[in-house]
Amino acid sequence: MTPAAKQAWRPITGVRSGQRVRPRFTVTAGAAEKLRGGLTVLPPQPSSMFGKSLQQPHDGPSHTARDVAVGVSPNEKVPLVRDAFKEESRKEMRSVFDFNRWAVHRSSSRYLRHMLGIFNSRLIKGLAAPLVYVVGLATAVAAYETARSTGVLPPSFPDVEIKSKELFGLTSFALALLLAYRTNASYERWDGARKMWGLVLNRSRDITRQGLAWIPEDKPELRAMLCRWVPAFSKSLMCHLRPGEDIRKELEGILLPHEIEGVVKSTHRPNYVLQVLAQIIRSSEIPVVPTLRMEDNLTNFEDCLGGCERILRTPIPLYYTRHTSRFMMIWLTLLPFALWPACEWATVPLSGIIAFLLLGVEEIGVAIEEPFTILALEAISGTALTNVRELEAMHGTNALTGDNDGAAIPVSAPDMIALAVLAKQKEQLELAAQLDAAVARK
Repeated sequence: MTPAAKQAWRPITGVRSGQRVRPRFTVTAGAAEKLRGGLTVLPPQPSSMFGKSLQQPHDGPSHTARDVAVGVSPNEKVPLVRDAFKEESRKEMRSVFDFNRWAVHRSSSRYLRHMLGIFNSRLIKGLAAPLVYVVGLATAVAAYETARSTGVLPPSFPDVEIKSKELFGLTSFALALLLAYRTNASYERWDGARKMWGLVLNRSRDITRQGLAWIPEDKPELRAMLCRWVPAFSKSLMCHLRPGEDIRKELEGILLPHEIEGVVKSTHRPNYVLQVLAQIIRSSEIPVVPTLRMEDNLTNFEDCLGGCERILRTPIPLYYTRHTSRFMMIWLTLLPFALWPACEWATVPLSGIIAFLLLGVEEIGVAIEEPFTILALEAISGTALTNVRELEAMHGTNALTGDNDGAAIPVSAPDMIALAVLAKQKEQLELAAQLDAAVARK
């Protein structure tokens, strides 16, 4: 630090809760100009919950309050190397199975079908760069050894063969353990995310059923609000966990225009939806026990929200990812040198095949580590919306016989009870008539 800088900084000490505060430093206003040559002085900045600055630098990209709420630090500049093809192809992995797809999935023809489609595989295209490297290196090793053995190169050129098998024998098990851990940990994250979204769907049905059963019929506006805002939670959560989603478009036809504006302007949109749902329950003035049951569903929503954010914001420890990648590339780099003595020119295709198999396992683990862009969340949230609207129709006050997206709407639940009562009364009347007829005959 220059002498001018040393004079500009002054220590500040103080007492907090009876303890001496660790000395910190600030810059005097008069010395700011002197520091511009070798030191950039920024004004004090507030800190986020992650301990990083929330103030946006003037020359950086713009960030909204929502970015801060979900843990994105505006000052954190991370260089990103993204494969556009792999990012786009993640949308194709959002599969939803029905009975026909399960039959195709189990079919014995899958072996031939999968082999014929290997060159159209997303794995092949996504791993093109490292595969080209391994195959190119193997070709170079084969060409070098061929040229040396045929006398094209002088005898003084060294032999690059690796004749010891212990090197790969001692390291293969470690590589296998790393790949197994990586894949299992990633699958656990994927499976946990899918289970939480399954719970969101189940709780959406449950809280709607409870609300329509307990909210008084003389408060139709609250019943209607509940049926709008419950599916709005899954839609807002999906947009919260994915980049590039248009929440206005997702909420059109579900919420009213002014309600959509409230969600869009909020900092943490899923939390905003939960707060509105809590207020609906409170305003309904329903008995204590149903209120507690519905609040329990909201708590489950909150738990799923927090669990999804944990998966999104916290990857598998980066040490594992980095070390696995380095280990594998070093291992594959040395592989052609070990294969050449026994396989000669077959080293080239064998190195490519082995690299594809090993890199493919690691690529699958990386692909499913962040599950929200490959899970069919739009299908799950769409199912929640359909189920809520059907429940709303079933809890109407009149028997319904119209259409609901091409499907017949069943008789409403109150009418079903009324029909059961009428059927019982009719049965009693018929029994009484039979008894009267029997008495008359005697």
